[in-house]
Amino acid sequence: MNVLKRIVCAVLAAATLVLCFASCEEKKELDVANITLTQKQLKDVQTKIEKALTDADFSGGVYVKLNKNTLYENYFGIEDPVTDKKISASTQYQVSSMTKNITGAAILQLCDEGKLKLDDTLDLYFDATGDKAYLKKITVKQLVGVEVSFGAYFLNLLSDNKKIDQVERLIKKGKGLKSYITDYILTNGIESGSNQPHSNYYLLGIIIEKASGMDYKEYIRKNIFDKLKMTKSTFVDKNQPMRGYNVDTEMWRDEKLNIFYNDYDFMFSSFGVVSDVGDMLKFYDATLAGKITKTNMIKKINEFYTNYGFGFRHDGHNLYGYSGTSLHTSFVYLNDETKEIVILNSNQIGNIRLNATGKAVYNAVNSKINGMRLSEE
Repeated sequence: MNVLKRIVCAVLAAATLVLCFASCEEKKELDVANITLTQKQLKDVQTKIEKALTDADFSGGVYVKLNKNTLYENYFGIEDPVTDKKISASTQYQVSSMTKNITGAAILQLCDEGKLKLDDTLDLYFDATGDKAYLKKITVKQLVGVEVSFGAYFLNLLSDNKKIDQVERLIKKGKGLKSYITDYILTNGIESGSNQPHSNYYLLGIIIEKASGMDYKEYIRKNIFDKLKMTKSTFVDKNQPMRGYNVDTEMWRDEKLNIFYNDYDFMFSSFGVVSDVGDMLKFYDATLAGKITKTNMIKKINEFYTNYGFGFRHDGHNLYGYSGTSLHTSFVYLNDETKEIVILNSNQIGNIRLNATGKAVYNAVNSKINGMRLSEE
């Protein structure tokens, strides 16, 4: 009996040991959707962010958020060397290509309302007779995802002196430019091998006007700015020019000196929004939370699009954008898994350098999260 007891005890002990090893070998998953940082981890992230900004000699506003927690917020530099006014949370910037995110949201809102479909062909919105018959084969979905590209209308227009003269005349006249650019885009047609979204999103603005029966600015104010209480957001206005530092000429200048980049009809639905860091945060918070559209925009991007959709470049859980006029640059990064948001707006840094700085700020957070993942394995 004692021998039997010893055998049974040995078997049970062995089984317990096996279960223990099996349990120890299981990988613990980190709950990234609800992740928080300790004070030590937060300090480490903030130190890395500060280094990235210092290395870039950053001037502008920075906001970094993880879930519901603000990891970093700061403002650097001056708005204007004449008044010496410091950049603050209320400083506005031309957010340029971030306008495409807002245009994309408006397109999906109209789909939710049944006023347009992503499968609509462009001949429903534009004259497709003659040399524009090709529009019958292109859909709104393809415009949104840049599956076909009409290229960069502004670069093409401004490379031709005759076209520059025509654009300047229409700007001074105060009407007709939007129709002129639309016709120019459609007449030039698809640019083979191009993945530029600029002309596509100009055309999407025209589609928003036709589908909604409202002016683009009116639609965006009512359905996005007012809805999200984005009280500091508006549109470029040549009568209220922005100010900034041109990194190419190394001079402070007034944007009104560049009449193209301060005319609403020229910038329109591809580049035309002016905003501040706080309002951009409201928009991207709502984007991650699925509160702008009935159809979750991020899920729709992941469902339909490979590299680009609704104004976002994306790769897995990462959605990002970067942009710049001759004076202002912006960088936005979102992660729909960690609910991380990184926003940088600058009035004194080049587009390429801001993009690198934004990625360095993002990496300061993401490398810490990846480290936490590894430590949980």
